[in-house]
Amino acid sequence: MSNIGEELAQLAASAEIDDVSFPMVINALNRLLEVPPGKDDTERMLHVVGLMLDQGFIPVSSPYADPPSAPWSEQGNAAVLRRLRREWEALDHDVTFLDLCWFHRP
Repeated sequence: MSNIGEELAQLAASAEIDDVSFPMVINALNRLLEVPPGKDDTERMLHVVGLMLDQGFIPVSSPYADPPSAPWSEQGNAAVLRRLRREWEALDHDVTFLDLCWFHRP
């Protein structure tokens, strides 16, 4: 188990090599020693993603989409988090690397 700063640093290091898939974010969330703020798993996930966005991560489409790894049209943390909540809640299965978004870090 680790703290959120360690997990964000690991995600940033991973992003230097390749875009970060959403399951990588979920795995980081599951490794946390302390539960992030939020009343449920969705709120906690959105909190962690908000911290990622604050650190310069950019949501992009899957590298398997057409076009691949395209930045989301939503701008600003609030718009990105609203879209993520909507798409997360619409999933009818555990998140896979093809779901939701990937994250790029310039």
